[in-house]
Amino acid sequence: MRKLALSLAICLSLAGFEARADATAGAQASGAFVPQRVGPGSSAGIEAWPDFRGRWVHDGPTADNRRLMFDPYNVVVEPDPAGEVNGIEFGPTPGTHLSAIPYKPQYRKQYDQTVARAKQGFVDDEVGVCKPYGMPRVMAAAPRAPFIIMIPGAVVMLMNEETRFIYLDGRPHPTGDDLFKSWEGHSIGRWDGDTLVVDTVDIRAGNYDQTNPRHSDQIHVVERLRLLDANTLENQMTIEDPVMLTRPWKVTRIYKRGPAELPDMRAFMCPANPTVELTGAGQKLILPSEKDSPANAK
Repeated sequence: MRKLALSLAICLSLAGFEARADATAGAQASGAFVPQRVGPGSSAGIEAWPDFRGRWVHDGPTADNRRLMFDPYNVVVEPDPAGEVNGIEFGPTPGTHLSAIPYKPQYRKQYDQTVARAKQGFVDDEVGVCKPYGMPRVMAAAPRAPFIIMIPGAVVMLMNEETRFIYLDGRPHPTGDDLFKSWEGHSIGRWDGDTLVVDTVDIRAGNYDQTNPRHSDQIHVVERLRLLDANTLENQMTIEDPVMLTRPWKVTRIYKRGPAELPDMRAFMCPANPTVELTGAGQKLILPSEKDSPANAK
């Protein structure tokens, strides 16, 4: 019954998607930003919400794949030894790293060692062996830009096989026997004017991006999402990690509205036992489904 109710709510949310896209196009043509609204909001007393619905894609620095880094504005980029034409097509070049994480000394040393290993061809990113992106990385992972659905009492973010529910119905974070760690954590939100403030806790230990800067399971993320104009969504993240950070870390991500049509949201269920094979100085991940493909033929 719950699945039926959620499916109905999603269909109702998407029903006005085409009309909203037309209204946005009209606002662009006139040169004026006309905030779109969806409402009513929730039983918590919100009468109308800014319209975050639809497909979003990452924006910001484009050079050297900076957008693939968690904090794209504070990155040290290593040049590609193969050059711009024949070099790495996707992902940061080995040795590229985040430069502004306020790590405690022991964790700064750990990250430095990870970056040095990458220069030798060893990539430690656990997503490569089938672990989820998780929060907060999923909000910065280029292939996982969110498709946002707004339903009474919640904002839902779909990112292929990862889903976030941001509850706006006044519930607190779980405690006691209801408390458990998950990849996306537990998110509750409230509206501060036209800004959605999201508080997320109970996140499993993980990393921020492909260069494997780690975070502990004590991480606490506060996001402030707002429309800068009809087609630009800003996410200001403040990250606290009393285990690994010396102070709160602030990171900003920018998203642009994507095409109005629905994206291909097929879930990629990663096999449990991929094969990692050495290839020269580096590693290559081969999934069981790819074992016999021509590309991996010996």
